[in-house]
Amino acid sequence: MIDRAVEQPAPSFVLIVEPDRTTARRMLAALGGDGAATRRAADGEAEGLQFGEVIVIETLRELFERDLERAELVICAVELPDGTGLNALDYLRGHCPHVPVILMGSSDDAAVAVEAIRAGALDFLTSTGHDMQALPLTVEKCLTHQRVKHENERLQRDLGNSLTELAVKNQQLQALVRQLEATARTDDLTGLCNRRSLNEMLERAWQQAVRNNRPLAFLMLDLDDFKTVNDCLGHLRGDEVLRETGKIIQANCRQVDVPARYGGDEFCVLMPESEAHEVVQVAQRILAECEEANRRKPTSEPRIGMSIGVAQINQSRPVNSEELIRHADEALYAAKAAGKGCVMVRGAGGVAPAPTSNGDAATRSRRAIAW
Repeated sequence: MIDRAVEQPAPSFVLIVEPDRTTARRMLAALGGDGAATRRAADGEAEGLQFGEVIVIETLRELFERDLERAELVICAVELPDGTGLNALDYLRGHCPHVPVILMGSSDDAAVAVEAIRAGALDFLTSTGHDMQALPLTVEKCLTHQRVKHENERLQRDLGNSLTELAVKNQQLQALVRQLEATARTDDLTGLCNRRSLNEMLERAWQQAVRNNRPLAFLMLDLDDFKTVNDCLGHLRGDEVLRETGKIIQANCRQVDVPARYGGDEFCVLMPESEAHEVVQVAQRILAECEEANRRKPTSEPRIGMSIGVAQINQSRPVNSEELIRHADEALYAAKAAGKGCVMVRGAGGVAPAPTSNGDAATRSRRAIAW
């Protein structure tokens, strides 16, 4: 196994831009360095005087040529051989705004100090006989300010990332809640509404119909002799029959209607804004499509039928939503008693066969269908 040296990142540094070497050495000493240990690059390139993590250069050109990615702080003289400290500040603000800048000038540079602070310098030091005493404190303050700023930025990024992750998790949770709500409202076998969801929507529809004096109807549908399918062909085939029946009922409903599995082989449809003759047409259409579907089934399968009971708020005059269901149930049982495979309507005076388009109510009302 070959050991490979891990490349260490370049150390961070403080950069001093000062053309006067005496002043530069005094600054190094004030920052804790030893002037005897400083050196000048032999080739005269931009490396300049260096002491530990403090680097000294002399000109604006050297500043332009230096990689400042790892710079923690730049201390720049107001007067340079090839420009000014304000030129350096303008360059640093444009190319590496993350680096704080301290300008150093004389007591005659008060106007420059104001302009420098406005342009983005973090501080301005005035050179006096004792100016180096303030330099370490000013550098420490600037570096602390910068590190606190970077830490705040990191915390802001972490907070932003956390908020983004939280928003994603919240969306996923909301989607899961919607899925669970839909599952709680849906019959697993047929995909229609279950009885619990039906009861909730029925009560709202009843209140709206009564309040606005609008029509409301309810269908009860039951597969005749369904037990023979389970007994002869098994419960899996019985489940298929229930799913097929649910699809036929769903296909004949409007968007505002609520088809549901009431229980076992019994289905129902809540039909807001429906007059009696419209409800009867839907019921007869469901019977016709079931009959058509039956013709495509093997003749060896048991024959079953469908009975439908109809109740409409203006016809049977129920006093509440529960009685509307009971009226439809009474019509369904009357359809069973009349020979199955027919549609019966509950009126104010009792139950009667639904009128048909061909006028042959007796024949239509007693039709049997083969599944």
